[in-house]
Amino acid sequence: MYTTTSNDKKIKDYQKYERMIKTIHKRFKTYGYERVKTSTFEQYDLYTEVKSAINRKEMVKTIDENGEVLVLRPDVTIPITKQLSELYAELPHELRYYYVQDVFRQSDEKDEEVESTQAGVEYYCESSPEKDAEVIALACHTLKDLGFQNIKIEMGHAGFFQALIEQINLSDRDLIKLKKYIQSKNIVELEPFLRTLEIDESLVAALTKIPMLYGNPIQVSEKARQITQLQKTDEILAYLLEVYDILKLYGLEQNIVMDLGLINHMGYYSDTIFQGFVEQYGRPVLMGGRYNHLGDEFGAKLPAIGFACTVESLLKATKKNCTAPRVPLDVHLQYDTECLRDAILFANELRERNYTVVTSQQNQRLNDTQPSIYQIQLTNQERNFFYKEKSYNFDSMKELLKLMREIKGGM
Repeated sequence: MYTTTSNDKKIKDYQKYERMIKTIHKRFKTYGYERVKTSTFEQYDLYTEVKSAINRKEMVKTIDENGEVLVLRPDVTIPITKQLSELYAELPHELRYYYVQDVFRQSDEKDEEVESTQAGVEYYCESSPEKDAEVIALACHTLKDLGFQNIKIEMGHAGFFQALIEQINLSDRDLIKLKKYIQSKNIVELEPFLRTLEIDESLVAALTKIPMLYGNPIQVSEKARQITQLQKTDEILAYLLEVYDILKLYGLEQNIVMDLGLINHMGYYSDTIFQGFVEQYGRPVLMGGRYNHLGDEFGAKLPAIGFACTVESLLKATKKNCTAPRVPLDVHLQYDTECLRDAILFANELRERNYTVVTSQQNQRLNDTQPSIYQIQLTNQERNFFYKEKSYNFDSMKELLKLMREIKGGM
């Protein structure tokens, strides 16, 4: 009996990885994003001089022939923004970019590899609820395309927590500890810690309740207004509710929760922040936010919002959650042995028109998990085209293309 080997598993995992990449590419393009690429090797100073949450110890360093310290790309947002700053002093118009690139970080987690594939978008645009909602919708739609069912996007704002701590003088050490307790929703240790600080009792009460400000956006915002009672936080809550109202127009009401305990996980995020979860996977599968001031680090005004997901995390999540659907082929072309020449001519012509085509002899055993949108059968007697259980006869490539255009136009 044939048994599955580790090599078989690696091949299947890579095929699933490739299908995921293809699905992500397709979805990003439907929102008008263009693909970009950054250098694998970057200057070490690029990441040490810019405000970010990337730990220097996580960076994979090397030395070039001139003795300069380089790092293998640990992030994509920072180098893209730097490249744009060299072209524009301020945003000339809206710019939409996406990337699928390897990033390199050394993690303390045992199951984390140094190299991983990151897919994400960067939308350079002025702040508005419409723009923020569009990017969150793209994140949610991408996860849906990958086959996930129970998707939750947690939405918060980097300015909410910041507005509260601006009222107190905290050391860097105390600030790190406070963020850790709130992010982990550790109420048990949070309140005693706050009482060791010399801060007003009303602020202690507000900060203690932040981790519990999670759930339905309308209900959470009402509770938050009662707790904070600051004009700045009221404005932030009003903005997030506008984003939520627009997301409801996308049909994503059930996928959105507000989490005001969501702390800025990248140093450059300034406003709306969010992260995505799927069922039975305990970590975020994507993270994003608005970074209006990152361009300032390079002397340019380049407000933007984006998100990124790690493909390896998505693969792990599919094993615990669901099976990612296979991206269907455009055309499966079957032929009798006598029709091999015609089969090759038809397949090549379709591929030149950017259709994905797989050919096989009649009755040849195929991988039945690979669906196709169209089927073509070539025999000595006739040529048939199939779409959704309907059959059409054709005589030439011209007639076939006409059929496909008509069907596509009616879809």
